[in-house]
Amino acid sequence: MKNPFKIALQRWNDVPKVQRFRYATILVSCILFLGPLTILPNLAGNSDLCGRLCMRRFYLYFPNMSLDDFATHVSAAMIGVIAFGLILLTTLFFGRIWCGFLCPVGGFSELVSRLLNDRWKIEFRWLPQFQIRYSYLGTYLIVLPAIGVSACTLCNFVTVPRLVEAMSGGAGGLAFIFSAVGLVNLSLLLLLGFFSSKGRAYCQFMCPIGAIDGIVNSFGARFRSTHRIRVAKERCTGCNVCARNCMCGAIKMIDKVATVEQSSCMDCHECVDVCDWNAIEWTTASRHKEPKRIKKGTEIFPDPDWQVITFKPRFEPVIESKGINWMRVVNLTLILGFTTMLTVAVVVH
Repeated sequence: MKNPFKIALQRWNDVPKVQRFRYATILVSCILFLGPLTILPNLAGNSDLCGRLCMRRFYLYFPNMSLDDFATHVSAAMIGVIAFGLILLTTLFFGRIWCGFLCPVGGFSELVSRLLNDRWKIEFRWLPQFQIRYSYLGTYLIVLPAIGVSACTLCNFVTVPRLVEAMSGGAGGLAFIFSAVGLVNLSLLLLLGFFSSKGRAYCQFMCPIGAIDGIVNSFGARFRSTHRIRVAKERCTGCNVCARNCMCGAIKMIDKVATVEQSSCMDCHECVDVCDWNAIEWTTASRHKEPKRIKKGTEIFPDPDWQVITFKPRFEPVIESKGINWMRVVNLTLILGFTTMLTVAVVVH
């Protein structure tokens, strides 16, 4: 009988080096931000990711909101405001490092999903992510506050810490999970997190931090000096392996060349790890430095021309849709719509 420990160790060794580093940083982030200790929140005088640590509420627009009201919200969540600003600044120059390498909430969901068998998972990556993400962002920023629905109602930054607290036997976590709002959020976490392919559907569709971060990522991609997932067109064979493995569904083949939708890309490096042709890389644009001297008779290969090649988000699927169970898609759409309406009804009444 094979030793389970050796099998697990072999599987870990088979994971690309950058992905092992990424999983390790996510795990450390989960330990620091979640769990029974909540080490970093406790240093800020908090027991969770809410209050002064909240990065998701201060920029909402409430009816008749004044600049003084906005200043009050910023003051109440000052640590979260500073953290949010640092996230966006990092994204501008280096891509979405927070989302792909550090976020304990999205990272926890991804780690659980990676441990589950693929046969149980739902494929969301082919959906029109850009349209869904920014439609929901507009709803989150303006519509929900206007009808009196709290930003905390559909928030994974509340749900995941409470779930981890419940798993460790905490009374507060158990009370939240078994409440009406808690059950709705748990359903969303299961559908868009644990049982979604790669575990990042919630991040792609419903996270306001990720949506705003995606806008900054797209803007920063315009500069040649910023690190982004870039493609060398002359090397790309159009094999589609990077698109199939992209955890965000951000890569699409156009004219047999990999193109990256920067508002969806999390710079996780997974596409780089699976490309056998070294046609895709997390790097700056090529500088085209020619050598001053070339030895006679020696062939000099040009440096790859690393470019941000993107596409206009449309409704065509990024992931091949062969074999999609359309009845399951319809059922999931109805379930998500029902859970959202149920949550709104619970809060309003």
